[in-house]
Amino acid sequence: MEPTRQGGHIVKTKDFIDFLATGAGPAPAPNTSKKLRTALLTGLIASLGIGLLANGIVITPSAFAGRWFKVAYAMSVLTAGWILVKQLSRPISRVSKPLWGLVLAVLVMFGFGATDLLSVSVEQYDALFFGQSWLMCSLLILLFSLPALAAALWTMRTLAPTRLRLAGFSAGIFAGAQGALGYFLICPEDSFLFVAVWYTLGMVLSGLLGMLLGPRVLQW
Repeated sequence: MEPTRQGGHIVKTKDFIDFLATGAGPAPAPNTSKKLRTALLTGLIASLGIGLLANGIVITPSAFAGRWFKVAYAMSVLTAGWILVKQLSRPISRVSKPLWGLVLAVLVMFGFGATDLLSVSVEQYDALFFGQSWLMCSLLILLFSLPALAAALWTMRTLAPTRLRLAGFSAGIFAGAQGALGYFLICPEDSFLFVAVWYTLGMVLSGLLGMLLGPRVLQW
């Protein structure tokens, strides 16, 4: 952002915006939720559509029996990501609670992963950790998340984010969870530990990509 000259002093635009917003509380944004819901719907349709096409559009409940914990994990991250994106689309907002919610979701998933280790012999650890698809899992989640990330960043750009790196990261996590929901449709794994490690990595990669793009895409 270009500096602004105020009273003979150079003031960074971001600092000036934050100064003007100080004490005003969260900016009223009646269309924020509506815009973000549209971004969510767009991202989900794209991510699930990719998953359905990759799976041959043949989905049966028995194919995913006992694997719905993947959906629960992705949905918990998606919920925290939604709140983060909504909050960070405004100049003044508090994000500690959704951040802690995100951390809690990850810790709970790793807790379930630990129960996997306790239930098998040491010789089976590698099978639980790597599964059949560890090499592609995280990268495919990132790939599945790209349409959702584009939708989230484009929507946030029309709002008023100021913490651009954090806003980009939140958009990436939000999109990564949608990518995980799409990848779930083709994932052959049923290990808590596998999901805790490789699904989380995929969503974090999406978050890091969003953090990288945030300052470039969200600048206003």
